Amino acid sequence: MKKSALAKKQYVVFGLGRFGVTLTKSLYDYGAEVLVIDKNEELINDISPYCTHAVCADATDERSLEQLGVNNMDVAIVCIASNIEASIFISLICKQMGIPKVIAKAHDARHKLVLERIGVDMVLIPEEEMGERIAAMLAKPNVVEILTLADSFRMIEIRTPKKWQDKTLAQLDLRNTEHITLVVIKRGEEIIVSPGGDCILLDGDLLVIAGTVSDTKRLSNKATDTVSPEIDI
Repeated sequence: MKKSALAKKQYVVFGLGRFGVTLTKSLYDYGAEVLVIDKNEELINDISPYCTHAVCADATDERSLEQLGVNNMDVAIVCIASNIEASIFISLICKQMGIPKVIAKAHDARHKLVLERIGVDMVLIPEEEMGERIAAMLAKPNVVEILTLADSFRMIEIRTPKKWQDKTLAQLDLRNTEHITLVVIKRGEEIIVSPGGDCILLDGDLLVIAGTVSDTKRLSNKATDTVSPEIDI
């Protein structure tokens, strides 16, 4: 059955460890439709108030998944990293079912490599990524990563470097000199979207910048003032 253009996105979450539970509750809080599948009946009962449907089932049973309509989901998230065999098998089933986006949690780099080889769209090692993020916050408090758009492209927020202050964007020519794009300027309560070439950068401006990881990392050496990070980035 086709969904209307206004229908909510539908997610299926496999596995109710801490990562799976947090993810399920967060998606549901955002208004998404979430189906949760786990073999532990007690965990299923606990999560039931925080999702659309919670089912106690063996997620490695392809026929059961078909009966549950998993093939109609928009996104599948496999959170069973501790059981590598089950993780790989469930991820493969989801890919074969034609689910548009399959995300999986990996236990380590080797597990991640296998998941990528079978076509999983996004592989996460949450502990590793959180460690990298905390290290970045400690070592580079002048840069806050807002969004990673791909493995090599991201958006960050920095304060105006001293060398950029009181200069127009035309003078700075950031696309050619720094290979980045200035998307938004936050100036107190004012938000300047897609600023023009005559816009002058001021001391204290917060700049939202898009570019490759290597180019945005280079900017961290030019941005000197601390940026207070939001916890949920």
